[in-house]
Amino acid sequence: NKGSRDGLENGHVLALTRKGETLKEKDKTLTLPDMRYGLTFVFRTFDKVSYALVMQTRLPVALHDSALTP
Repeated sequence: NKGSRDGLENGHVLALTRKGETLKEKDKTLTLPDMRYGLTFVFRTFDKVSYALVMQTRLPVALHDSALTP
């Protein structure tokens, strides 16, 4: 929930990212990097929330994914 008070403006393009998985194997732990999988276009902003159109994606958008500046 980000809006104009957080600096978002109509026309901004944001990258959809998913946190990298953590793989555990016996005595090793490996954390994969975050994955960028799509783009959104912000078309309407309010003080505390914005509406964005998903323009491109390789995966379904899921809870806890992030929308960041590309």
